[in-house]
Amino acid sequence: MAMPQAHFARRSPLAPHDVYTWMDLAIVENAMGHVATALDAMVRAAQLSPNDGDLAAVLGFSYINLNRVALAIPPLQRAAKLLPRDYLVQSQLGYCLLVTNQTNAAIGYLQKGATLNSRYGPVWEHLGVAYKKQGRSRDAVSALENATRLLPSSSLPWRHLAEAYQATGQTTEAQRAAARAQRLGPAAFKANKKKA
Repeated sequence: MAMPQAHFARRSPLAPHDVYTWMDLAIVENAMGHVATALDAMVRAAQLSPNDGDLAAVLGFSYINLNRVALAIPPLQRAAKLLPRDYLVQSQLGYCLLVTNQTNAAIGYLQKGATLNSRYGPVWEHLGVAYKKQGRSRDAVSALENATRLLPSSSLPWRHLAEAYQATGQTTEAQRAAARAQRLGPAAFKANKKKA
């Protein structure tokens, strides 16, 4: 008789020092909607295999998806060292550092992510926001123009670009970018305006 998945997922792994056992457990727990238990199993797998950059990256991305951005930084830093040519790891580590107000550190990773894959729109958006935080308005405009070219249907890069244009005294361009942001997502635009 086959063991029910729920029973398998809740019991202790038979091979507690086998990384694949923990990865399998994480997959089953996640499929059952047990996000916290799945994450615990991924943490254990990453501890057992500290030199596996892909596993560290998955753990970091999992933390981001759960909106635990600060917890994503250590595994993504490990992944960035192990996978120095992975644009997504570099870009997402930069994003996490930016969100946790580590702007100077964020810029280096975001620049590297943009260099590794110049067609990845979110990295340009985050880089533009980081430059804006540093008062580097012209650099922000350049990065955000790239972001809007790559993500033309996303309102947030347009909103950031409008702010960057305004900071450089380009009022007409700022108004155009703001109008575009409003057309693409008026509810998101208004919500973000209130937070600022």
